Amino acid sequence: MQDILDDPTEEEGDYPSPGSGSSASANHQGFIFSFSSTILSLRNFHPPAHQILTYWEVYKENVDPLVKVIHRPSLEKTLADAAKELDHISKPLECMMFSIYFAAVTSLSDEECISMTGMEKESALKKYRFAFEQAMARAGFLSTTEMVIIQAFTIFLICVRRHDDSRFVWTMTGLLIRLAQSMGLQRDGEQFGLSPYETEMRRRLWWTLIHLDLRASEDHGTDPTIVDQSFDTRFPLNINDEDIDPAMRAPPPEHDGATEMTFDLVRFTVSTTARRMSYAPPGRGKCADRSGTFTLEHKERLIDELNQHVEKKYLQHCDMNIPLHWVIGTVLRLVLAKMWLIVHHPLQREDFDSKELSEETKDRLFRTSVDIIQWSSVLEKEPSTKKWGWIFRTYVQWHAVAFVLSQLCVRTKGAEADRAWQAIGEILGDINAQLATPKRGMLWKPLRRLLKRAQAVRVKALEQQKMFPLDGSLGPAMPGLGAPMDPISLTGNDVAFAMDLNSDGHGPPIINNCMPNTSNGLSTYLSTEQGQASMMDQNEWMYNDPAFPTSQVFNLAANATGSAGTAMFNGMDVSDSGS
Repeated sequence: MQDILDDPTEEEGDYPSPGSGSSASANHQGFIFSFSSTILSLRNFHPPAHQILTYWEVYKENVDPLVKVIHRPSLEKTLADAAKELDHISKPLECMMFSIYFAAVTSLSDEECISMTGMEKESALKKYRFAFEQAMARAGFLSTTEMVIIQAFTIFLICVRRHDDSRFVWTMTGLLIRLAQSMGLQRDGEQFGLSPYETEMRRRLWWTLIHLDLRASEDHGTDPTIVDQSFDTRFPLNINDEDIDPAMRAPPPEHDGATEMTFDLVRFTVSTTARRMSYAPPGRGKCADRSGTFTLEHKERLIDELNQHVEKKYLQHCDMNIPLHWVIGTVLRLVLAKMWLIVHHPLQREDFDSKELSEETKDRLFRTSVDIIQWSSVLEKEPSTKKWGWIFRTYVQWHAVAFVLSQLCVRTKGAEADRAWQAIGEILGDINAQLATPKRGMLWKPLRRLLKRAQAVRVKALEQQKMFPLDGSLGPAMPGLGAPMDPISLTGNDVAFAMDLNSDGHGPPIINNCMPNTSNGLSTYLSTEQGQASMMDQNEWMYNDPAFPTSQVFNLAANATGSAGTAMFNGMDVSDSGS
């Protein structure tokens, strides 16, 4: 399959051969990162001492809130001391410093990067990536037992997904998982009598690896490497960094409300359920048959349970006027809608018969997919959350984009087609530029082929409309043929983000009881000046979205038989543990 999807003529060239050296194991690790034996010191690759803490401040603001793999207070003191003695820092710490520089630059816009560093963003990324790779090779990372090196590697791979081939990230994630397993991160620290601080840092790192594994596998079109049966590491605590320190002898109590860890905990909870619902190992047996035994109604109920559990444990305590809390709610909504789409997608259903897929069902799936794409774009461009847009752009909505493009091959005209092309333009940018992108991997290439096909059908339909206009007009111009897409500036019912319901009321779940009460809708948001609106406007719409009626919401308290607040999946608790 990989040979079919990936044209060998587009394969990248071989990496340069590493320089010759001694036969010691450490001297042969650099081949992975093209290690240059001529570089004896990386001192000149560090920014000026007075800028190091500026990079750190950017990291704290733009990266740390969404990637909680380090203990911010401890690392801050270490970096402050290191900035004064760059000639005497340890090799593991140097790896962490270069990963922080790289992450900080990744999160900046081109203009912000020039203003802060005096370098073009592309140049800064190349500089700090090269320095990070050399630092890792110098530190002998393939045989490391240093937690800080694993943390630095994790931060680097999360950020490099924004820039590099999905195959590179997927392959390196497999290596990272092996390194983590060699340190026993797949086993919970409490079982070995580790300190509360070390146990918590191990949990954060392991669960971040699980999420990275899921994302990299999805990008590459493969199953995840880590499965539930391979680890027993529990979820991190719902605490702030200030609640724990290395000297503590007992773990701190968890918060009932939102904390600095809430975003990650919501992601971990949702991804756990999604993995269990969609993945079954190859071969025969109970495990392989598990996902096939779930009926459509069962899967819908599981999504509802997940929604209710996350809302009760985390979201009801969130203030949606706080940007990070709004991001938590919006990301959850998008993921639940994506799960609903996957569950209802015809190719995911064993009982699917192409002849039975009604036009009403196709319309519902199509509108849901467009909604997912549009709100992914809104999440990136909302002014108060724009600083985190770098990570949202790494989350390609593969299922939604693929379904929309397949439908655009037959839906050539009309308001819905125009809206879909608008959404595709927002998520992919200039279509012609995207077709020429050098990205490779299991999904990008067939996606580009599908995009070309839909584009050709659209052009043909519009040319026919110009020749034979029914209303005397020339019809809408096709987005993306020569110029970049304009920002979303739609109005009216055509863009109402209400997931269309069929006659039996089924539709994707939404987040209830955590949004301000108002009567305004998304059409109000999209009809504001230049298609922009405040976060409050979006919150108001989300609260009143009728997509999932109250009658369809699974009553957790009435059905969980005494285990209220705990979402159960096939007898497995998804709220407290990963096993």
